[in-house]
Amino acid sequence: MSKTKFLTIILSLLIILSSIKNTFADNYSDKLDKLMNAYNRNELFSGVVLLAKDGKVQFEKAYGYADWKNKVANNNNTLFNTASITKMFTSTIIAQLEREGKISYTDPLSKYLALYPAEIGDKITIRMLLDMKAGLGDYLRNPEYNKNPAKFTTVNDYIALIKNEPLLFEPGTQWEYSNSGYAVLGGVIEKVTGKSYVQNLQERIFDPLGMKDAYFKQFNDKLTNSAIATQITFANEKINMMMEASPSPAGGIYTNVEDILKFDEYLRSTKIMSEGTRAGGTPGWNSVWAQYNNGYTLIVMSNFGNVAEEVEQRFTQIMKTGNFDEPALPIGMKMYKVMKEKGTAELESSLKSIIKESDLEYNDMHLNKFGYELMQSGDLEMALEVFKLNAKLFPDIANVYDSLGEAYMLKGNKELAIENYKKVLEIRPKNQNAKEMLERLQK
Repeated sequence: MSKTKFLTIILSLLIILSSIKNTFADNYSDKLDKLMNAYNRNELFSGVVLLAKDGKVQFEKAYGYADWKNKVANNNNTLFNTASITKMFTSTIIAQLEREGKISYTDPLSKYLALYPAEIGDKITIRMLLDMKAGLGDYLRNPEYNKNPAKFTTVNDYIALIKNEPLLFEPGTQWEYSNSGYAVLGGVIEKVTGKSYVQNLQERIFDPLGMKDAYFKQFNDKLTNSAIATQITFANEKINMMMEASPSPAGGIYTNVEDILKFDEYLRSTKIMSEGTRAGGTPGWNSVWAQYNNGYTLIVMSNFGNVAEEVEQRFTQIMKTGNFDEPALPIGMKMYKVMKEKGTAELESSLKSIIKESDLEYNDMHLNKFGYELMQSGDLEMALEVFKLNAKLFPDIANVYDSLGEAYMLKGNKELAIENYKKVLEIRPKNQNAKEMLERLQK
């Protein structure tokens, strides 16, 4: 065989292989379209999905309604509550300040805020706050916050609340999801810059990146083209949910998929943050922003809870295998059907398989969320059964007893409420919510 012929054959093979590779990559959009159509057929998704490659949009489409009651359709520019994705904006500002030499990740919190006595504040570093290893908890579970969330409108409002929360553990020794920690980081940003957290967002991120549809929305602010949080009943009915809370540096920024893509391009180009998958969720909202190492970015925003994360998991399947598992009923609907038709014992025996079918991690959060959904729908008796099952399956998790105690309190069973809040403190001796609930019940 001549050298020329051999090189021609090699070149042809490379072209064929490249074509196959590109065809598979191009199928990401086609497969994503099929996936979303599968969700849409059963009204299991409401929101907007965007797929980009190296910053260029490959797929963008809206589904469902921004307002299910009045049938106002979502569009590509619809605004959604990003929930905890907001933490990425806070982390980015901290990273900018570190690059500018105005802050160090090893700095103690006490250098910026007198939140705690020096012997505690000196132990907590900026890095610990970012990594949720500082010992701070979650202001969303603070009874004082939940009395009137609407009154918390500034970073200082959150700081005043958090400074009275005891640490959950010695700084640096454990990990605990912490909204309080990120609210404190907002306070650090304000102290270092001499400007409000909102000003920093606007001047450091929103304006430079042209994010004209990003808002730090206070609870009574009116936004045009904004979706409404939606509750899905166990019968798949859609109910508008009215939110009465303002954002913090831990969560609550409203924006759309196209503005998040601008932020995505900034982070990729500056390498100020590593690639990864970020999710934000709160009742009636769920967003996912995933950066993959092949240059693809997937942004999913929804005014349904949990579903954005499901979409991302199935898209990951597409990238790995070229196929995806068909969307199934939400896990709450599955659990409700089993429990209603066959009882608690059957739910207990089938729980692992139900969770596995939904591609979720087996933990206490699923039954906990299900129980609260039942309480919100008015079925306190079934909620109690769910919380009791959760405590049976996850006896070492403080939160299961907290939820069970709350349900007993609502039922008027003070003795069992007290018993369960005491169990919380056995596991988490510094849990402020349990302490305050016990004080209230024992009066």
